[in-house]
Amino acid sequence: MSLGDGLRQLAICAAQVALLLVTASFCFDCIHWALHRLARSPSRLLQAVAGLHGAHHQFLDRELRFHDEQLWRNVWLHHVPELFTQLLVCAGFFLVFPPAPVAVAMAIFCFLFVLVIAQRGRDVHHRALEVVPAPLIHLRVNLPYHSLHHVFPDRYLGSIAPLFDWLFGTGCQLAGRRYAVTGASGAFGAPFKELLEAEGAARVTPLKFGADWTYGDYSKVEAVLAQTDVLVLAHGAKRERTMEANCDSFVELIERFRRATAGRRFPVEVWAVGSEIEAHPHFGNEELKVYSRSKRAYARHAWRYYRDPSFLYRHIVPSAFTSPMGPGLISGRTAARMAMFFIRRGARYVPVTYTGIALLNYFKFLLFGRSGTAATRAVRSRPS
Repeated sequence: MSLGDGLRQLAICAAQVALLLVTASFCFDCIHWALHRLARSPSRLLQAVAGLHGAHHQFLDRELRFHDEQLWRNVWLHHVPELFTQLLVCAGFFLVFPPAPVAVAMAIFCFLFVLVIAQRGRDVHHRALEVVPAPLIHLRVNLPYHSLHHVFPDRYLGSIAPLFDWLFGTGCQLAGRRYAVTGASGAFGAPFKELLEAEGAARVTPLKFGADWTYGDYSKVEAVLAQTDVLVLAHGAKRERTMEANCDSFVELIERFRRATAGRRFPVEVWAVGSEIEAHPHFGNEELKVYSRSKRAYARHAWRYYRDPSFLYRHIVPSAFTSPMGPGLISGRTAARMAMFFIRRGARYVPVTYTGIALLNYFKFLLFGRSGTAATRAVRSRPS
């Protein structure tokens, strides 16, 4: 066998192992979800079955405190069934894969189980964090992500990869949180506010321009921001004072929110509405040129916020929708529903598109330079 053939076989084997790890963990994630659902069943028998999994959440509770007296119940009632499920799924692949990748995957799962025992339940996904950073993940589950599952047990169910959360919309906690929304009477903001309320938000507070804040005075929002878990920025302008509306005010409100919530144990979130104009040209239209400049200026700040572990930033990029700013092929309500679809699944870049431009813009967004750094620092250092 040539070196090239050997490397090709090694790559195929590695891909098969990865597929096995994801598939087996996904099957357990489905059982995991079912156990949480059964806990709310009217049947006492089903509640008792679900209660077996409760040992895991009793071992590491919603405040991320360990209860060592629950260690062996956690091992026997959570980790052993998890391992059994993973090995059983892997064994089924002996019928379709060569023995080597199946054996390697099974060995990895056994090794991870041994680590759990050796570390007395304090494995790579279970730590008593004093402050939980934002889960800046894409293809795998990390410690902050799984920590949020213990804080919000019905969400963040993925164990190795967040595939289950992507498919079934369990990648973001919506119910019970406190929201502050700018542009809450607009074509996008109004239906988005209704969707948050329908999801069971604890409170949705509109921040009205001209009443609660202006470009020259943001002081009235301080008290609301201090009691907010998620700041939604859905305001904007296309014709007048566009830089202040679409960039400066976004950054100012985000920075004030950061200061107001500094020290929170669990990450707060900012969801900000951008535009596909970040990616496509203005076609010589003077109005679009001014609008484009302001939206692209903010996108450079958004590039940094997207990577900041001190809070979780979601960048919503819609195609044109019908609003007082102009016509579009979809309504603001449809755009809001599309955005919520992706947010439920944990998306931090949210493409609300019928043109596909927002999808292409994702790659541009990832590659934005650090040209917004100095401006961002200047805003952060500005006195309140």
